[in-house]
Amino acid sequence: MPKTVVFYARYSTDRQHEVSIETQIELGEAFVKRQGWKLAATYSDAAISGTSYQSRPGIQSLISHVKRERTDVVLCVTVDRLSRDMEHSAKILKELRYRDVELWTVHAGTPVTDLELAMRAALSHEMVEQIRYRTREGMKTAVRKGKASTCLAYGYKLSQQRDEMGDRIRGQRDIDPDKAEIVRRIFRLYADGMSPRDIAQLLNNESVIGPRGKKWRDTAIRGHVRRGTGILNNESYVGRMVWNKRNNRKDPTTEKRTARPNDATEWVLSDVPQMRIVSDELWSRVKDRQKEVGELFDFGQSNRLNATHRPEYLLSGMLECEECGGPYAISGKDRYSCTNRKKRLPIDELGGACCGNSKTITRHELEERVLNCLPVAFFSTGIFDKLSAQMIAFETAKLKRPQSDQDRIKRDLNELERKQQNIIQQITDRAVEGRPRLLALDDTLDKLENDRLSLTKMIAEFDTSEPDMLAKIEDLRRRHNPEQTAVWMRNLMMMARGNGNEHAKRGLMPIVGQLVQTVVIGKTPGHQPASLQVHGLIAAIFAQMDVMDLMEQQFVAAAQNDFVARIASGEIDTEQKRKKLLDRYGEELKSKYLEWSNLQVSVVAGAGFEPAAFRL
Repeated sequence: MPKTVVFYARYSTDRQHEVSIETQIELGEAFVKRQGWKLAATYSDAAISGTSYQSRPGIQSLISHVKRERTDVVLCVTVDRLSRDMEHSAKILKELRYRDVELWTVHAGTPVTDLELAMRAALSHEMVEQIRYRTREGMKTAVRKGKASTCLAYGYKLSQQRDEMGDRIRGQRDIDPDKAEIVRRIFRLYADGMSPRDIAQLLNNESVIGPRGKKWRDTAIRGHVRRGTGILNNESYVGRMVWNKRNNRKDPTTEKRTARPNDATEWVLSDVPQMRIVSDELWSRVKDRQKEVGELFDFGQSNRLNATHRPEYLLSGMLECEECGGPYAISGKDRYSCTNRKKRLPIDELGGACCGNSKTITRHELEERVLNCLPVAFFSTGIFDKLSAQMIAFETAKLKRPQSDQDRIKRDLNELERKQQNIIQQITDRAVEGRPRLLALDDTLDKLENDRLSLTKMIAEFDTSEPDMLAKIEDLRRRHNPEQTAVWMRNLMMMARGNGNEHAKRGLMPIVGQLVQTVVIGKTPGHQPASLQVHGLIAAIFAQMDVMDLMEQQFVAAAQNDFVARIASGEIDTEQKRKKLLDRYGEELKSKYLEWSNLQVSVVAGAGFEPAAFRL
């Protein structure tokens, strides 16, 4: 009987051509034909790095296929097409081994062994790290020599200086006179009191081409003061090049790149006076105004009610406009709308027109519609096992805190106790002098005592006894098993749904981040609710599930939540009531089958590297 094969292809960046995928597929099909096997399916990821895993819909679909259908062989051209990360490679191979699936490569023409995969993954990982290191060192050297290390900033053009061989010298720039005058004009307008938004609108009305040939936006002008981004914060304009202010790291959980500031000692600075566009006087005027605006903003945020950061909601950073591709953000009281439309920004992809998507949606409605999909996904992701393992690892790490942490906490405790003694002495001195007591001193003393108790409890949690440590870890495993985690998750979902507990919604953020990548909000006629298109792993899960099975599991999940809620409220307090409620669920489920048989779920397949999506 011929073996059933699933083929996988990938190329890394958008600088490569998607013909690379076609070539890999052709090689795979030819290999399968020579072996006399049967090709069941082909999956691919285009312009996605092999160091990622969750953000590759193709590999996710392949693993789902292997779990769902009988598969004998997973085939790829070379091992590095499957992954360039050691952890991910081992994870994929472990999953395949569990399913009795062999991993083959066209290049070797033989099954891949555990040792071979480990060695090749390690070599690929090391190669990626070496390339990254050499690239950063090369950029550092270029900056020290006064050369550009990143993209060309607005106001400059590539220099046409040639070396002795006649080749253009890379990294050299010249001032573009026309654009440089625009830069100086932006600085003057801002220093004189015009906002970045009004400046962008003025330049667009005058048909001045913006950075990268697109329309001007206020964010391109304003940027971020501390990060040194945006026209108004680019130190190149005063003849000073600053590099390595930040470093980007990939979050191992979400696989999203996050920027972290580097210490000032790591910055690379170089004076390039020939690149100056703006005078020191004009630069200082802009910095003074930025400081004034910042202080005004801080003053408006300084009262106790506004002291905290803007709250991060369940779907923050995941919302996108279907028409213009811009972000959806809170505008008004808990209502999302398209940011580009609100700012009346011209969109290049719309031919310079403004976004016409006026559809808004309340935060509670949006979150509720997305939350309603999650219980179904739980059945297909093994999420309870993952959560149990994460909770055990977190609590175990707390038990094994290093001695340095313990010493630090003890130092904090000693300092806190010293402050307590000072406050007590002040209270005693005032009593001896016959002066009235100050409530502020009493409140401070109460707070210090609460902090002292907290630190004392933390120190008590440290334990160097090995037998006792093992017993505590074993207890963690008993308490955080998948079954208990499933009950906890259902209770959390029950509290979060129905516009419920905000704390419960925050608890669901890590899970939502793993399942949902983007929610695209689109227009609908009249007063109909906005259309939602959900991208991410949850869409890939839904794409592989049978419609009837999907709807049945949705119903079962909802019924379970309802059942838990009724028990918690005391409504179901006898076995007879319990049986009657379960029978009612069963009758309702039967009546739903006819309705579901006519239901069509639209799963929108992405083009190449785009993730799958489904509409709500």
